[in-house]
Amino acid sequence: MNKKYLILFLLGFVLIFFLFKTQITGFFNFLKLHFNRIETNIYNELSTLKNQSLEIKKLKKENVFLKNKIALLNSLLYNCKDFKKLIKDSNLTLAKTISYASLPDFSMIYIDYKPRGKFPKGLVYNNLAAGIVVKGVGNYSLAYLNSNKKTSYTVYILDANSSVPGIFNGKNNIIKYIPKFKNIKKGDLVITSGLDGIFYKGAKVGVIEDIEDKNLYKEAKVKLFYNDLEPNYFYVVDKFDKIGKKEEGRDGIKKH
Repeated sequence: MNKKYLILFLLGFVLIFFLFKTQITGFFNFLKLHFNRIETNIYNELSTLKNQSLEIKKLKKENVFLKNKIALLNSLLYNCKDFKKLIKDSNLTLAKTISYASLPDFSMIYIDYKPRGKFPKGLVYNNLAAGIVVKGVGNYSLAYLNSNKKTSYTVYILDANSSVPGIFNGKNNIIKYIPKFKNIKKGDLVITSGLDGIFYKGAKVGVIEDIEDKNLYKEAKVKLFYNDLEPNYFYVVDKFDKIGKKEEGRDGIKKH
């Protein structure tokens, strides 16, 4: 009995298939096309998501790079925030590097600063102490960078309560003759004092990274802010020549 119904069902199915073959084939083609479209849309969406993911990673890297650049620019702006006033008040003169003075010594350079007034003069870069101008050579000048053993100028070490005096010496980046009774510590800021007639007060030198007690004084190792491996341009501090000229104009006598 069951076989009879099964045979009748199969015959009926075959008959219906042949009668509606075109419609059934069209229906299956429609389904196939529809699913192909779905598959294509899914593939496109996945590709878009993949591209977006790659773009997000790229943008994250660029964001980190730009944040670092912004941090660098902020530090430069911080160093330069009073630089416009310093240029006006201190009569700074722009000077570009011409060449090294005596290779392979990278601590001496010639700059296009026409000699005038007395020497030495402070050399600053973005309000960072970079070295000293020591003498004129023709229409140019010879300068010692901080890494030169002959570079020397007075500084203040800024602790919590006072400004501690000392004398910076180049090459080993040591501050000498620090009063023994003064309490200084690692991380203290070092600036030029301006009392030696070389710099104005406040050009940044570096921070204290080590301290050593001597018999009569203390000495401190400085981590410098200015990197003198890529000398480019500087400002020469002409402040004290300018003051001297003003004083000379009053009574005809130079006062230095």
